[in-house]
Amino acid sequence: MKPLKYLLSVSLILIFISLNAQQPPKKKTIVIQTNGTCESCQHKIENNIAFEKGVKDVVYDLATSKVTITYNPKKNNESELTTAIKKLGFTAEVCTNTSANDSIRENPSGNHNHNHNHQHHKH
Repeated sequence: MKPLKYLLSVSLILIFISLNAQQPPKKKTIVIQTNGTCESCQHKIENNIAFEKGVKDVVYDLATSKVTITYNPKKNNESELTTAIKKLGFTAEVCTNTSANDSIRENPSGNHNHNHNHQHHKH
């Protein structure tokens, strides 16, 4: 009787482990290169993308114009997130190399060229 209980217990544990291993991750992180270079661009992207379905976290790096988005892949995907950024008037391309050593884009003049309205602030 004991060997049967042991075998049943081991079988249930293995089934549980295999079911959990097949589940997709609950969150995924991507980095998207944009063309926004000012604080207004940063706020516009962070505040709007935060409300996209499944988005858990949005961080815009002003120095590199890169957006790091953590999201639930069951509720959203890379294509929808890049489209959401484009709808805000920015370029959006998923970065394939997200090394910490990526070069920082210099823009000492503070001028930038992209297709959205800047009437709400001055440079």
